[in-house]
This record gives sequence, C-alpha cells and structure tokens, in this order.
Amino acid sequence: MSSPLQTATLQAALLNITSSIIAQLLIAYRGSTFGTSSSVLNPLGLDFISILQYLTSTLLLTPPNFKWQEYLEATFPGYPEQKGKQKMKLDDDGKDVVVEQKLNLKNTAIKFTLDQTAGAAINTSLFLLIIKLLRGGSPMDCAEAIREVLLPFYSLR
Repeated sequence: MSSPLQTATLQAALLNITSSIIAQLLIAYRGSTFGTSSSVLNPLGLDFISILQYLTSTLLLTPPNFKWQEYLEATFPGYPEQKGKQKMKLDDDGKDVVVEQKLNLKNTAIKFTLDQTAGAAINTSLFLLIIKLLRGGSPMDCAEAIREVLLPFYSLR
C-alpha cells in the first residue's frame, strides 16, 4: 500500500506530464505546426526532453512541498482537534450526528501567508535551480535566473 506522500507524488507526476503535453499541443496548434512533424515516432512534434525536465522537477519538488504542507497544518491546524469527544447533536430523526467543526480563520490566514511568501520563494527558487541545471546551466546561470524571475515579485518598484 502506498503512503500519502507517494500517492501525491504520483498524482503530481501524472498531472505534470498531462499538462506538459496539452500545453505543447496548444502551442503547436496556435502556431500552425500541429501534426506537421515528419517523424513517425513523434508525429505531433512533442519536445520529450522538456517534458522529462518538468517531470524531474515535479518528482524532486513534490515531496518537500508535501512535507511543508503537513508542517503548516500540524503547526496551524485549520480545524483544531477538540479535547475529549466530538461534539454530537440530535438530528430531526433523533439520531446522533457529528457537529461540523468551524474553520480557524486565524490559522488559515497564517498558513496562507507563510505558504505564499516564504514557501513560494523557496519553491520557485528550487524550481528555477532544477530546470536550469537540467538544461545544462551553471550555478551562476541559476543565480541569474532567480534574480531575473523571482526578485521582481518581491520588489516594491
């Protein structure tokens, strides 16, 4: 039986492959090159190297992202566990039903803020690093890509 981390990684990989193929097909369709490849093995002209690069980044980044989300939820639970038993109430038929828990808005706001600031900066930097390295870039190329892509999002210009 697979763990939730393995399941999430597999789902992310399948979604990544599917979206990469669809994106390439849409780009080819819009550019009027759809189906014009003369290759019997690749009649749609897909860039399999690019697909593998993005798949590799997904396989490398999904586990730490999964653990990050687990950490955020454990530290700032959206639905804090109630001490003791679950709250129950009687429904119209006189049967016990579990009372729906209320969302902890403060914790949800903290998780959202941390994920969209620190989490996004780290994840984007790692993605750029992985893609640049997979495409033969040097560490200096990686640093330049991070400066060009990531830093403008955080500047107050």
